[in-house]
Amino acid sequence: MSAQPSPALLRAPKRVLWVLLAVATIAAGLAVFTPRAAAAGWLIAFVFVATIPIGSLEVLMIHSLTGGRWGERLGPVWQNATVIIPLLGIVLIPVLVAMPVLYAWMGDAKNVTPSVAHFYLNWPLYVARSVIALLGWSALALMLPRIGGRPGVLLAGLGMVFQAIMVALVSVDWILSAEPVFISTSFGATIAIVQLLAALDFAALAAPSDLDENTVSDLAGLMLAVTLGLTYINFMVVLVMWYADLPDKIDFFVTRALWPWKWLAIVAFALGSVAPILALLLQKVRLSRRALRAVAISSLTGIALYFTWLLAPVYGPWALATPLLALLCIACAFAALLGAGWPAFLFRHVSNQSPAHE
Repeated sequence: MSAQPSPALLRAPKRVLWVLLAVATIAAGLAVFTPRAAAAGWLIAFVFVATIPIGSLEVLMIHSLTGGRWGERLGPVWQNATVIIPLLGIVLIPVLVAMPVLYAWMGDAKNVTPSVAHFYLNWPLYVARSVIALLGWSALALMLPRIGGRPGVLLAGLGMVFQAIMVALVSVDWILSAEPVFISTSFGATIAIVQLLAALDFAALAAPSDLDENTVSDLAGLMLAVTLGLTYINFMVVLVMWYADLPDKIDFFVTRALWPWKWLAIVAFALGSVAPILALLLQKVRLSRRALRAVAISSLTGIALYFTWLLAPVYGPWALATPLLALLCIACAFAALLGAGWPAFLFRHVSNQSPAHE
C-alpha cells in the first residue's frame, strides 16, 4: 500500500502556524477566564478527533482478518489516518492537566464507591490506562502495514482483542467518569462502533478521486450497515434504561432532555442517523462520490454533536461554545506537524508495503 503525504499539506505549515497561533491565543484566554468550559471544550474535541484514527486502525484490523476489495483500495486512506494516533498523546496532555476541573471525583469521591475510587477511578490509574491505550494503538498502527501473511492476521486478531478491552476502559474514563453516577456496560461497544463509522466517513471524504464505482458502492454499504447498527444499539440502550426506571440512569437522560440539550440531541440524531440512512437507501447516492461525501459530512457532524450531548451537560451551556475552537486548534496543530514532515519516517517505511492478504 502507498501512503504518501499530500503535497498541498506540505506547503501548509507557515499559513497554518499563523492560524494556530491566533486560535491558541484565544483558547488560552478562555482557559484563564472560564477554565471549566475551556477544558470541557478541549475534552469534547479530543474525544471526537480520536475517533477517526482509532476507528481507521479498527477498520484495517478488520480487513486484515476478512479481506475484501474495499480495503485494498481504501487501505492507504486509513493508514494515513492512523499516523495521527501517536499525536493523540500530545492532545491528551491538556485533558490530564485539567482533570481537577473536568472530573468531580478528583476532588470529591463521595458519589463513587470507595472500592471503585481506590482500585479504578483515581488519577494514576486513569493516566496509566490512557497511556497504555495510546501506546498500544500506536504500536499496532506502525506494525500492521509491515507484517503480512498469517503473522499479520494473528496481529490483527490480537489487536482487536486489545481494542475491545481498551476502548471499554478509556471510553468510561474519558466520557462517562465525568458523571460517575451513570454506568453503562454497553458504552464501550457503542464507542467502538462510533469509531468505525467515523473511519468510514473519513474514507468517503479522503478517498482518491479515481475510486471505482464498485468500491464506492462497497463503502456506501458499509456506512449504511454501521449507521443502522449504531442507531439500533443506542435506541435499545435508551429503551432498556428508561423502562428499568433506575434513578441514577434516568437522571442522566432527564438532564439531557432539558433545553438546550434536547435540541442538540434532535439535531445529532437527524444528522447522524436519519439523514445518512435515508440517503444511503437510494442507489444513486450509493454510487455517487459527491453524494457520499455529503453523507459523510452529515454523519461526522452528528457524531461530534453526539459527544457534545454526552459531555457538555456536565459543564453547562458555555461548554457548547468551546469545542469548535478546540477542534480548530487541534486540527491546525496536526496540519502543522504533518506538513512539517514529522511523520516522514512513517510514510517512508509504510510506503510500498503490501497488504496483509497479498
